[in-house]
Amino acid sequence: MNKCRIFMMLLFTFTLCASLAGCSVQDKIKEYSSNKEQCYLNTENVTQFVYKGNDYTLLEDTVSNGGLGEWIGYIRQLAAVDETGKVLLQENMEAAAFRTLADLADKAPEAAYIIPFLNVYAAPNADDYLIVDVNGGYHKAVRKENIKDTDTVFDFKDTEQSMSGRFEINPKNATQLLCDGIIYQVTSDTISNDELGSWIDILAKSVTFDTETKRPLSKKDLNKIDWSGKNSVQGREQWFYADVYEIYGTDKTEAVAVKINNRYYIAEQK
Repeated sequence: MNKCRIFMMLLFTFTLCASLAGCSVQDKIKEYSSNKEQCYLNTENVTQFVYKGNDYTLLEDTVSNGGLGEWIGYIRQLAAVDETGKVLLQENMEAAAFRTLADLADKAPEAAYIIPFLNVYAAPNADDYLIVDVNGGYHKAVRKENIKDTDTVFDFKDTEQSMSGRFEINPKNATQLLCDGIIYQVTSDTISNDELGSWIDILAKSVTFDTETKRPLSKKDLNKIDWSGKNSVQGREQWFYADVYEIYGTDKTEAVAVKINNRYYIAEQK
């Protein structure tokens, strides 16, 4: 099993758990989804699922956050899938943890992909398709009998993210992101969900830094006792980095949107 894929799933699990802090993940999810329809993956074909007894096929077509309608259902499964698209094993997202995720890979060694499926949404102002949050993107889904020759079915094999195109926090400046040789400076400008484009990456990392130098502080720095008192006035700030998105109408080499402390900030090429 490719370690990169497993690592990405760990990040998804971490983000889910962090967003539901305060009581158990299971209790929160049960509360939030009590009036939502549970959907089921077709174990013979991971591009299909069942909603209210009807078979739907996932498409490559995606929408932005602003293109979502009402939250109507959920799948919330980590699916271990082979090269043919057959689902070999599933794990409930609310029960998934670092150990169970590793177990999932161990129990299905012939699996080629592990794909996260989350919530199902209605389409705004339309009733001919649904929208599914799968593998970090909002994909359209149509009734199986209504699929057209011009439709492109969801490519489940296009789930592995190469190390190129991955974002990371600058180890010398916590307010900057690095990707493919480009330095992105996080600005104070925020944008709404409607302005977001396609999902790019997930960081899921908390960083505490010196507000003057912007240098990330290590655990050793944070736990160090300042006997002299010279650092007592040192300013510190903590950011939790989550997802990175394209900005609608903007080339991602110029600027991206990054979610920090639950708000989307513009990060511009430096």
